[in-house]
Amino acid sequence: MEQEDTIDYNIRKTWYNITKMYNRTAVEYMGSMALAMIVLNIDMFEGTPSTQLGPTMGMESTSLSRSLKKLEELGIIKRIHGKKDKRKVIIKLTKLGLNRREIAKKTVLDFNNSIMSHFDQDEMKVFFDILKKINKVIDQNDKHR
Repeated sequence: MEQEDTIDYNIRKTWYNITKMYNRTAVEYMGSMALAMIVLNIDMFEGTPSTQLGPTMGMESTSLSRSLKKLEELGIIKRIHGKKDKRKVIIKLTKLGLNRREIAKKTVLDFNNSIMSHFDQDEMKVFFDILKKINKVIDQNDKHR
C-alpha cells in the first residue's frame, strides 16, 4: 500500500494544508491558528474558566498557559480572578479580543463555505458520516487498550 492510499496520510495532509492556510491569516492578527482556536472557544459574553479551556481544546495545561500568556500580552484576553475564590480564573476577551474572534470566525466560516460550495449536500453528509465513524472506531480501540 502506498502512503497516499492510507487514511492517516490523507487526514494529516489535509489538516496540514488547513493549518497552513489558517496560519497565514492568524499571523497577521494574533500569531497562530492555535491562538485563534483558543479565542474561538472563549465565551464572548461570560468568558470561560481557564480550567475548562484545556479539555475543550485538547491541550496540555503547560501549552495552554503559554498560549494564554501570549494572548494576554497581545491584549486579546484578560484574566478575571474569582471574588470568593482567587484560584478561579475566568478568561475574558477584551475589545481587541472580540475583534480578533470575529476575524477568526469569519475565516473559519469562509473556509467552510468555500469547501461546501464544491460538494452537494449528500456528499457532505457522507463525508461527515465517515469522519464520525472513524472517530467512533478510534474511541472503541482506545477503550480496549
